[in-house]
Amino acid sequence: MRTCISRHPGPVVLVGLIMLVLLAGRLLARDAIQGVHANAGSLVRNIDEFTRIDWTNGVLYARAEVRLPRIVFDSSNPEFGQPGTATSITGARSQARFEARELAALRLMNALTGLQLDSRFTVREKMNQDRVLREQMGYVSDHFVVRSRHTGEGYVSVELALPFLGDNGLYALLSRSYYNTRPVPEVGPVDVVDEVTGIVIDMREFPDFQPSLEPRIFSDQGRMIYGPEMVTRTCAMRRGMGIYYTSDEMARRDRRVGLRPYYVYAAGLVGPDRTDLYLDAHDVERLLGHASGRQALHYCAVVFVMPAAGNR
Repeated sequence: MRTCISRHPGPVVLVGLIMLVLLAGRLLARDAIQGVHANAGSLVRNIDEFTRIDWTNGVLYARAEVRLPRIVFDSSNPEFGQPGTATSITGARSQARFEARELAALRLMNALTGLQLDSRFTVREKMNQDRVLREQMGYVSDHFVVRSRHTGEGYVSVELALPFLGDNGLYALLSRSYYNTRPVPEVGPVDVVDEVTGIVIDMREFPDFQPSLEPRIFSDQGRMIYGPEMVTRTCAMRRGMGIYYTSDEMARRDRRVGLRPYYVYAAGLVGPDRTDLYLDAHDVERLLGHASGRQALHYCAVVFVMPAAGNR
């Protein structure tokens, strides 16, 4: 008979872990906006000419450039005060900044609603059938942050950012009633004695795998072991559910996965949009057979390593 050796953390350790999660989440949300340049191991994808997404730091960007309106000083000029004109340089720049911000916000919203939410829906598709999400997303523009503003010779450019993490991030709008509705499953009895602090999942053998906001992980028998139903709203807001790298070294160093991450290779893909995956029986047993593995899943201590070719 194989026995399960499990060291459950006491209440003091658990409270300390929760405090570390909250602190790390605040730092991650701050760094995502303050970090101007993504490094070589980050997964950054251009959506179109004007928008891009940083799947590593959890930020969506959109930019717009608007020419300054023609300045008409003379009140006797028939075009004085007409649309597309301004009466001063200050007024022209103010008008162009407003228009550039509005255009960038429109592009950011379009990019956001086209993002893959999970294996079945984009954000737009989910909004079409979910009234509560539709109402929540009505406030998303309040979460846009001006990342940069530049005035050049005859034009104004503005870049807006939508962070995924933090109290004002996208997950604060997405994480709703279906989050944290079921426990991470247990397996046993098994001989699992090593604690793990997080999970790094190597997806490089599956170039069709797509990043999403709410990825799910299954066993090879189809049992879900990770998804929004199993994580707390707070952890989703602070850490994010789907963090993606193109460098395994950087993924191992991500503070979400701690000092003893378990490195695992995906066994296959699940779902019509190729955003979910499954692990083989040994790896599932390894993660679910110890309290630390289940806690790592519950507290979103999960990162993915993507093919470098996915960076474009």
